[in-house]
Amino acid sequence: MHKSRLSSIVIDCHTDHIEQAAGFWSQLLGQPAHADDDGHRATILAGDKGVSLVIEAVRDEAKIHFDIETNDLGAEIQRIENLGGRKVSVVDHSVIMEAPTGHRFRLTGPSSHILPSSGNVWGDD
Repeated sequence: MHKSRLSSIVIDCHTDHIEQAAGFWSQLLGQPAHADDDGHRATILAGDKGVSLVIEAVRDEAKIHFDIETNDLGAEIQRIENLGGRKVSVVDHSVIMEAPTGHRFRLTGPSSHILPSSGNVWGDD
C-alpha cells in the first residue's frame, strides 16, 4: 500500500524576477508569497488541504502543471500506467508523467508534512 496526494499547482513563468511574478498571484489570492533563497521559486499556501501554489522561473514557455507527492514513486508510477498514463522522463528526483489526454504532471517524493496524515491510500493490486 502507498499514499499520494495533490500537493501543488505550479505556474511556470518565463521571468528573471520571481518576486514580481509571484506578487501578482499573491495579491490575486490575498495570501503572502515566500520566495526561495535561489530566487527561482516562490510558494503561496493557497488551500486549507495543504495544496500550495508554486511560481517557478523557467526558460521554457509559460504553462501550468500540478505536482503529486507520494511515499512510493515506483508504486505510483505503476498505478498511473495502469490507468493509461505514461512515464515521459525523469528530471532531478521527479518523474514527469503524461495523462491519456496529453496533459503532463510531475510526481515527487514526499514534499510536505501533510502526506503521512492525509492523501489517498492505494492498495497494490
